[in-house]
Amino acid sequence: MTHELETIGSLLARARDAQDPARRYALLLEAEQLAPDDLQVQRALLLHGRLHERDGRRLDFSVIQCYLFHVFEHPEQHDEAAQERSARALLEEPRLLRCLTLAPDPKAFLNDYLTELAGEYVRIFILPDRSHAPWAFGLALPNRRGRYMARPAADVIRNLFSCPWYTMAQQRLTARAFYQAYYRAMDGDVQALDELLGGDLCRKLA
Repeated sequence: MTHELETIGSLLARARDAQDPARRYALLLEAEQLAPDDLQVQRALLLHGRLHERDGRRLDFSVIQCYLFHVFEHPEQHDEAAQERSARALLEEPRLLRCLTLAPDPKAFLNDYLTELAGEYVRIFILPDRSHAPWAFGLALPNRRGRYMARPAADVIRNLFSCPWYTMAQQRLTARAFYQAYYRAMDGDVQALDELLGGDLCRKLA
């Protein structure tokens, strides 16, 4: 048993260090074969998403797991069926449900997962997006960063709160996770976001 745990730990470490998503996925699948009920293995596979399916010949952000949040930032870019698929996948993906059956505290696991996923979305898709803020001579205006980044974050949170495929509890759960992730990414600079959301939504997030 000790040797098996060491092997799984080694595979997970090698997967984290792997630059090639296909290689990372292969290592994670090898770990899963050894320990199909290991929560760390299942969580790593969940967060990996379909990244190993990326194709250099065409741009497809949907292989990135955190891209599920994109329908909440830009619903106008997705038809209703795609919006529903992403919204449901965020909370009902089979591998996520598998993790929840393995987790000693499913509620805490789900909140941590959603917060980490939201943090990845903020880091990859919101903060680097130059369309959110004016640039001068190739540089962003740092003193207004919080105000500009708050706009897309507010859009995501509002749309999570109005998601027709979620219960009120699910709306609050996902919106709070996104708010927490944004708070961390912005080092606590959420004044502009709170102003955009208004008192009612802020109270729902509390």
